[in-house]
Amino acid sequence: MPGIIYLKGAVRGLVPEGERVVSLIESISPDALGLTVSNEGLEALKNPAMNAGGGKPVNVEEEIYMRGLSKFGKVVRPPPCFSMAVLRSVKDDIPIKALDMDDEHYTAAYCRYVSTMDMMRQGRAGKSLLRYRFKSTTAANFVVEWDRLVNRFSGYRSLEKARERWFAKGICRLSEKYGKTLIVVELERLPGLESQLHSMGCAFEKVH
Repeated sequence: MPGIIYLKGAVRGLVPEGERVVSLIESISPDALGLTVSNEGLEALKNPAMNAGGGKPVNVEEEIYMRGLSKFGKVVRPPPCFSMAVLRSVKDDIPIKALDMDDEHYTAAYCRYVSTMDMMRQGRAGKSLLRYRFKSTTAANFVVEWDRLVNRFSGYRSLEKARERWFAKGICRLSEKYGKTLIVVELERLPGLESQLHSMGCAFEKVH
């Protein structure tokens, strides 16, 4: 019989989101944790220096994202919803699994879905991000608005859907192995992930 999947959508970057994830770990006492990061990303998060929460944005897009999100609270890199989950899993000896594509598979998916035209259009549109005025009044709405902006072209949307399918397959496998699994996914990917899990017949319970 499949185990219970608890699904938590989190806003990447906000410090309180990490605190909420830790509270969920304490209340649920999961047998395993699943994070929507790559194997490479998970290994980086296990590095104490990387996990200190003082990282700088790696590109202009991330800088704009962090600046816009800071309207709703303290923002740090790496995202506390993932970094604090890793710290807690180490402390409590909870198995933790990376659910995103590794670098090799992501590169293959990127080449499959994102056309040269998409890349060119994205490059031109990137300049407009510097002038864009976000309308959102909550952090949750902000990340959805941001996602629509950066994935406005079809190839990028297809790539994100491919990631959601990848997440869902990994989650279904975890449900066969563990009794209780807590999944932490970036909030903007949550609706697509839910749809994928439904289509695969993998039951889950959303938590906040």
